[in-house]
Amino acid sequence: MKLRSLSLQLFRQHAASVVHFPDGLIGILGANGAGKTTILEAIGFALFGSRALRGRIEDVRTRFAQPKSGRGRKDQDLRVELTLEHEGVLFRIERTLTDADLYVGGEPKPVAAGNREVSARIGAIVGMSHDEFVATYCTEQKGLEFLSGKKGATEREKFILRMMGYDRLEQVQDLLRDDRKEKRSVLSGYEASLGTREELEHRIAQEQQELAAIRAKHDESSAALKKGEAEFGALRERMVKLEELRSRHLREKETVQALSVRKEEREKRLSALADTQSLTEEQLARALKPLAGGLGLEEALAAAKRRVFETRESLAAATEANRKTELEWREAVSKARAERDGVTQQAEQLRTRAKRAGGLKAGSDCPTCGQSLGDSFRQVQEHFAAEEQKLLKRRAELEEALKAVSVEPQALSKLGCDQREIEQSLRSGEAKLQELSACLQLEAKLSEMAREREAVLADLEMAQQNLSQASERLSSLRFSEESYSKEKGSHDAAQRLVEVQRLQRVRLEGEVNTKEAMVQRTKDDIVKFDERCLEVEKLRREVRILDECDRILTDFRKFVNSSIRPRMAELASEYLADLTDGRYSAVELAEDFTPTVVEDGEAKRVISGGEEDILNLCMRISLSHMLAERAGQNFSLLMLDEVFGSLDEGRRGNVLSLLEKLRKRFEQIVIITHLDDIKDGVQHMIQVEYDEASGAAYVVPASEVPEELAIALNV
Repeated sequence: MKLRSLSLQLFRQHAASVVHFPDGLIGILGANGAGKTTILEAIGFALFGSRALRGRIEDVRTRFAQPKSGRGRKDQDLRVELTLEHEGVLFRIERTLTDADLYVGGEPKPVAAGNREVSARIGAIVGMSHDEFVATYCTEQKGLEFLSGKKGATEREKFILRMMGYDRLEQVQDLLRDDRKEKRSVLSGYEASLGTREELEHRIAQEQQELAAIRAKHDESSAALKKGEAEFGALRERMVKLEELRSRHLREKETVQALSVRKEEREKRLSALADTQSLTEEQLARALKPLAGGLGLEEALAAAKRRVFETRESLAAATEANRKTELEWREAVSKARAERDGVTQQAEQLRTRAKRAGGLKAGSDCPTCGQSLGDSFRQVQEHFAAEEQKLLKRRAELEEALKAVSVEPQALSKLGCDQREIEQSLRSGEAKLQELSACLQLEAKLSEMAREREAVLADLEMAQQNLSQASERLSSLRFSEESYSKEKGSHDAAQRLVEVQRLQRVRLEGEVNTKEAMVQRTKDDIVKFDERCLEVEKLRREVRILDECDRILTDFRKFVNSSIRPRMAELASEYLADLTDGRYSAVELAEDFTPTVVEDGEAKRVISGGEEDILNLCMRISLSHMLAERAGQNFSLLMLDEVFGSLDEGRRGNVLSLLEKLRKRFEQIVIITHLDDIKDGVQHMIQVEYDEASGAAYVVPASEVPEELAIALNV
């Protein structure tokens, strides 16, 4: 497989970069952080998708790129396009974060579309996975140090086994040993808690004996309880009958007592009614004697009502006459007062006019008609004075008449006295009528008491009759409280005995259940013991199997190491002979893959620094060669990422010279470095520059695109 071209659009630092890969020794040069390793990452992304990316997927798109806007804007998508040659056929891969297409040669239609489909087709074409591709064709930064003597034998061995994929054997062995450790721990716990079967058999025999004894006691208790329940049943039947008889006896006794109490109450009520009736009759006689005047109560009451009615009519007539007389008198007084007030008002008006006329002079105009007064002025003044004197005299006469009229008339006083006498007579008549009504109520009360006495006598006779009947029924029951108490004592004693026997049986049933549970538990323990024995035996077999597997894996790892070393030593010897022009023709590897150069059949323990670099490079290339052989692919591409970082200037020159010699075996060698002094040692130079202002990386090609590649790429 050989690379032909790579196009990057918005991929990390590369906003728009194109790289062409001719045959031969290619150097990719640039400062640290310029985007050199990003080119290798983009190659892996084009071939195998997002699994080849470093970090998060959302951080891959160029950070300074404008946000996407609109639909179908392919110029704003992250895009990688890789063209490679494999077994004489050109393949072109176009991939974004969400889609991918694979083209063969210059065909316009893809042979595979979609991320998964393209990755699967590429894996089938190159015959290896992403991890195998990286391990085969790429030498990571510091990848040579693990093959030198600086890292130690253990790390060197692990590095080689990891590159070959045999580190999974160690992982499997670690899992196996963890499983074995866990099973041994469980086995130890089982063996410590297992005990012996003889102990369980002895325990179940003892528990069965105790169960038989408890069952015997339980049977005896059940028989005693059955007998006690039978005796208690007979007593209970007799007790039920006695209880019923006693209930009837108590009911009849309560009836007799209630009737006796009722009889006594009726007798007391008759006595009280007789006393009350006698007192009421005496009170009625005393009240009627002064009121009736020899008449009966009803006649006296009717006469009193007539007198009260007549008195009320007389009072109404007297009141009306008094009202009319008083009204006439008050009208006369009001008329005299009004006449006096009218004369007084006229006098006041005349006085006002006279006063006004007194302020006028002869020849003035009349304030009333507006004519000149002339000689009649004096006559007018005299007329006003004479009129005023007449009015004052008339007012005095009216004042005397008002005083005479204001005195209350004697007829009105006499009418008032007559009205008060009639009112006093009415109050006396109403009081007598009220007393006669009270006497009438006493007479009604006597009638009511007579009726009540008859009812009480009838109730008393009925109570006496019922009392006699209840007493006869009570005597006929022939119930004895003493016999009942004795029978109840026997019943309660039998009941307590039965309850005690039931409690004892329940307790024995609990003991039987407990013993049965203990026996069953011991049986279960025996079953579990047998099952645990089977588990213990199974665990023992599994531990033995795991021990054997661990031994087999250990032997297999030794076999793998022993099989890897000869082939790796063979390939390293071939590369070393080519790189040293036959000076060194063999390399020997120890069990920990420590390399030793053989010169003239003897191991050379000490070699120069340049020779050590050659040896480490041969080891890494031979390792890549073995990986390619295992994948069934031709080994035509070699990519070295910063392998000069730890080398001085002299050693870097040696390695470049060696890589130049390797061109006979590899058609394409790509070297990534930040060191400028390798420019003269490579055939083709690709410069990667970084613009601090824009934050973008761009590629400066050192040569033109080959004509046949341009035709295949349609450029």
